[in-house]
Amino acid sequence: MSAETATEVLAIKYAETAVAAREHFMLPLGSGGNPHAAPNADPHEGPHPISYFLWLIRHPQGLILVDTGFGEAAAARRRRTLLRHPVEALKAVGVAPEEIGTVVLTHLHYDHAGTLACFPNATFVVQARELTYAAGPAMRHQVCRKAFDVEDVTEVVRTLYAGRLYPVEGDRLLAPGVSLHLIGGHTNGLQVVRVETAAGRLVIASDATHFYESAAEKNPFPDHCSLPEYLNGLDRLFELTDDPNLVVPGHDERVLELFPTRPGDPNVVELHRGPLGPTPFAGVVLPPVREP
Repeated sequence: MSAETATEVLAIKYAETAVAAREHFMLPLGSGGNPHAAPNADPHEGPHPISYFLWLIRHPQGLILVDTGFGEAAAARRRRTLLRHPVEALKAVGVAPEEIGTVVLTHLHYDHAGTLACFPNATFVVQARELTYAAGPAMRHQVCRKAFDVEDVTEVVRTLYAGRLYPVEGDRLLAPGVSLHLIGGHTNGLQVVRVETAAGRLVIASDATHFYESAAEKNPFPDHCSLPEYLNGLDRLFELTDDPNLVVPGHDERVLELFPTRPGDPNVVELHRGPLGPTPFAGVVLPPVREP
């Protein structure tokens, strides 16, 4: 059995909330990226849901966790509904935190890089650019630091000093069929994860595209450090796959409906099985080049 055939990828929802759509998109939903068009879908002021996920890769060489989520304190402070602590979410799929050997941090925002101390045996992989950004001069500006938590970043630095944080620069092969790709845009060192599965090349996009509309309509999430880099990153997501339906947004609740869920738990999605049908990315025209 090849690594691709044997590799499983789970998206595990652990929290949720809903806010005005204008907090999730720069342009009105349904505008097709045209700032002058009248919205023909949800009003820009209407409520828009956001789901929070962990991603677990069951690889023949070991367990890989993508992001660590947030716990009770952050949920209360930021008024998020915590459905279950990330550790409990993993236990629900039969994984103890001590079993995790590798954690990929796509970036260091509070909802992706909390609870690091819960994984005592893991090596954490992050882009060096992200580490420099999150602990650097830009953080004196409130607009840059609002989605970071100083305690989380401090824990990241502690992990670095303990020799358990491995900063990388650019694209890297993590394991056979699992690769990391620097995107940037949303944060300076945002990275995504590509996994070779039986369904094809699956892209865990994290916050490179929060929602399907973010990429399909080129309608960015308002929180970013470089808009041109963010927009170029949307194109790169589709360079990483041969099937646009296999690009998985980081926060879209429709992932729970578009992909098969684990029997008995509607908040655990079996991404490696591929979508149940066309996703909102089905009509995306793939770029003329591909990542090898």
